[in-house]
Amino acid sequence: MKNRYDELRRSSWSMPEGKQKLLVLEEMIRIADRYMTEEDAYNARTSYFAAAAEAGTQERMITAFAWCLAKYDQSPGSYSQHEIMWYYKWVIGMIWRFPVFRLEQIEAVFEDFKRRCIEYGYSLRTYYHKRSVYLLSRGLTQEATECYKQWRTASRDALADCRACEQNAFGHYLFSANQLKRGMQAVKPILDGKMVCRSIPQATYSEVMVPLLKLKQYEEAVAVGKKAFRTIKGPQFIEEQGVFLEFFTVTDLPKAVKIYNETIRYGLEYKPSWERFNYLLSVRLFLQEWHRKKRRKKLVEDGRVTLDWLEQEIASLADAFNRRNGDDYMLAYMTDKETHMSRMIEAFQQRVE
Repeated sequence: MKNRYDELRRSSWSMPEGKQKLLVLEEMIRIADRYMTEEDAYNARTSYFAAAAEAGTQERMITAFAWCLAKYDQSPGSYSQHEIMWYYKWVIGMIWRFPVFRLEQIEAVFEDFKRRCIEYGYSLRTYYHKRSVYLLSRGLTQEATECYKQWRTASRDALADCRACEQNAFGHYLFSANQLKRGMQAVKPILDGKMVCRSIPQATYSEVMVPLLKLKQYEEAVAVGKKAFRTIKGPQFIEEQGVFLEFFTVTDLPKAVKIYNETIRYGLEYKPSWERFNYLLSVRLFLQEWHRKKRRKKLVEDGRVTLDWLEQEIASLADAFNRRNGDDYMLAYMTDKETHMSRMIEAFQQRVE
């Protein structure tokens, strides 16, 4: 079976991200578990982490990571400490996005990550980064702000993202907190070309499009939108694609149609999650505008994805998060998003007229 394992591994190296690659890696894991060493099974799963995330199946990565973490704890000298912590930071950024995980589980994971950072000699910068985003998603603004301050002041180390990605993350946090001008200041070095990496500035464009519209900087928003169009592809970017859908619903409805038709299958396949919730909110805003203008063109999945269906799906996800979190914050979150969208459409149309 080792020959089959090696054959699968070699083929996976040249495969594009997606379901087929996941199937190959999952077969490798099954072979390693049954016929090979624990180290082989561990390494097969670490190869699987990024592929699962890229395919938009983060829940599979969390399951595979839990297996690896248990093996690491049983024999820490056999595996890379930095590697397990690097992937652990992915997990604490993912786990709260699934309402199936209880608050006690999420808090336990964050605390375990924090404990390990201290024990292994890492800075808490990554911990505060991930926790600030999580707290903000629950509407806990004061607690999130405190974590954000600690994130900014904690020392950088080997667990931190590259400086360009982290600068983009500062902007993302501030935009999510509706601190639009501060967010634009944070990403200015990126937009000025002073900070770049493999994913920056491309990822930054999707961050600033809607804030620019909210700030009524329409020319800048449209210019960035043109740059951003087609830069982000694949199911792992479904939430960002929702942002594109909202932006072009305001500025260029035919492009919004194109994005909807290209991405709706991802949204339908996604497990109940924060990404699915936000994407479907964007789809609802798009369809409301589409129907308001009485368009007759058929859309992909238009027999299934109706406003009534969206209302039910969105309400179900909002209820799942509210029950998990013990509050009704998601209702305020949805209302705020819809209000901003209506204002942007009205203001942009007045500018055009």
